Amino acid sequence: MPALFRKLRLAGHRIALASSGKAEEVEAYAKLAGIADLVDVSVSADDAESSKPAPDIFAATLRKLAPLAARDCIVVGDTPYDGMAATGAGLRWVGVLSGGFPEGELREAGAVAIFRDPEDILANYGTSPFATG
Repeated sequence: MPALFRKLRLAGHRIALASSGKAEEVEAYAKLAGIADLVDVSVSADDAESSKPAPDIFAATLRKLAPLAARDCIVVGDTPYDGMAATGAGLRWVGVLSGGFPEGELREAGAVAIFRDPEDILANYGTSPFATG
């Protein structure tokens, strides 16, 4: 995952880590994944009233990313609940199959693209929504 985050930053993207977990859990997992220093904004359950599939997590993320508009953001998620929350906040989203949900369920939840995992996004970056808009 760090390689994808570095690629996104090199391409000029800001990176937000938005999770339904508690702030200390999100921080610990970001360190464990080796991405803590690659994240511009971190949002947790502590920043939102309701958890996914409610859009609160992503609405809080957009507030922290202001003045960036929802139309300029893309969410990566691995569950239909991520998709429902993203769509509810007016965001496009990309699904990854690494969460165990079938591709059909991610597409039904509005995913604009599907990848196996973050490494697959990186390998196909040039044709991904991150490169093509």
